Amino acid sequence: MKWVRSLHLYLGCVFAPLLILYAISGVWQVYRLNDAAKDGSYTPPAWLKTISSVHLHQSLAKGTPATLSKAIGAVLGLALAATAALGVVMAYKYQRRPGVVTLCLLAGILLPGLLLVLRL
Repeated sequence: MKWVRSLHLYLGCVFAPLLILYAISGVWQVYRLNDAAKDGSYTPPAWLKTISSVHLHQSLAKGTPATLSKAIGAVLGLALAATAALGVVMAYKYQRRPGVVTLCLLAGILLPGLLLVLRL
């Protein structure tokens, strides 16, 4: 089990900066802060558009080649999934009450699903 903890640690450290970037830029994209208002009442700052371009187009400017950036994004997604799965394994291994872990996992599945169904 020690290798699981080490792998979780190292994957987390390697991919944490990109994950944080994607998470934060995803938040402002949910609220469309990276898009200018059609009526001209809002224009996003240049830095916000640039960082959003990394998330949206896998490059610093729309229309530029993004092959390497796409590959990095794909590896990031796979590493995030692997790290999350390793975290779940460790939660069951080190938690004295596995029922709590199961309830948390079920909540993590059911609550977003319920929100999507209810369109909240």
